Amino acid sequence: RGTSQMVLRHYGGALASVLPVSWPSEAGRCVEVGLFSRYPIGRVLAGDRVVESGPLLGDYRVEFTNGNQLDIHSDGELFLLKDKLIARLDREEYVARVLQREARPEPAEAAKALAIAIRTYLLQNATRNGDCLSIDDSSSRQRVAPRPATAESRHIAAWTSDLVLAGSNVTYHSDQPGPNKLSWQQAVEQANAGQRYDAILLHAYPRASLSRWDNPVASCEALPAAQDWLVNQRRGWRPRLESEVGYNEVSTFAVCRLAFGRPYVDRERQRIYVRGVLSLQDRLDLTHEYLHLAFEAHPNGQDETYIEGLARHLLLE
Repeated sequence: RGTSQMVLRHYGGALASVLPVSWPSEAGRCVEVGLFSRYPIGRVLAGDRVVESGPLLGDYRVEFTNGNQLDIHSDGELFLLKDKLIARLDREEYVARVLQREARPEPAEAAKALAIAIRTYLLQNATRNGDCLSIDDSSSRQRVAPRPATAESRHIAAWTSDLVLAGSNVTYHSDQPGPNKLSWQQAVEQANAGQRYDAILLHAYPRASLSRWDNPVASCEALPAAQDWLVNQRRGWRPRLESEVGYNEVSTFAVCRLAFGRPYVDRERQRIYVRGVLSLQDRLDLTHEYLHLAFEAHPNGQDETYIEGLARHLLLE
């Protein structure tokens, strides 16, 4: 019994271990990548032969003007245009190659979260070039492996195929978390502690919603003024609240616009849905719903009389 989301949450791991994951039949529009965009290429060699412009097939060595060398492989997706090396990939192969270059395909839940962040970054930052998306391979964008992705990286890309985040600008870093920034190191720790990819993403991007590439719609329309008001008020409330039994200050939450109905809190996603913060009733609603979230682990969190009384005390006395 229960919703489909509950079934997936409780049994998703078991299902994922037995259901096959195949490469998507529609792997997305092409992505043109300017490889090594920040490192000028001196020449490309096939054995001892200098390669002229054209498609590449097989093993090559790239010599850069700074003296470094790198072995690459092409199955026909790489093109040499004078001193520029271009990769023309389908979208999911691009995601797999970035995952392979920026991180690794395990632990799986961390890798799934990063793959979705990679795909979202592509959606938000690539330019259009005819029928293709276009993006550079660089540390200021996303680094791309100059060889076909491994089966393990392709498996992660296929598992998350078409999934993106909507509602936040997405960035990530190897070991530095921040606002709307996923830390790979932290994601690995979270995955090793048993968190699923969606929980890892929620922690990094609390205002974002999982969505699909061709229809990236957010379920949270952020209310930054309301969130800033609540964060500022909470500093003054802290001495009183910390004396209340069961209070647990919420470190990561989002305040979202309520489309209709009564204000409420989504405890699973740690989101508060209210109309705004302009009127006294708006501020009471916001405080009331935040307290439900902060007392979630205690019976007081279910006591409407207690929550409403405390909200009024904080605002009016």
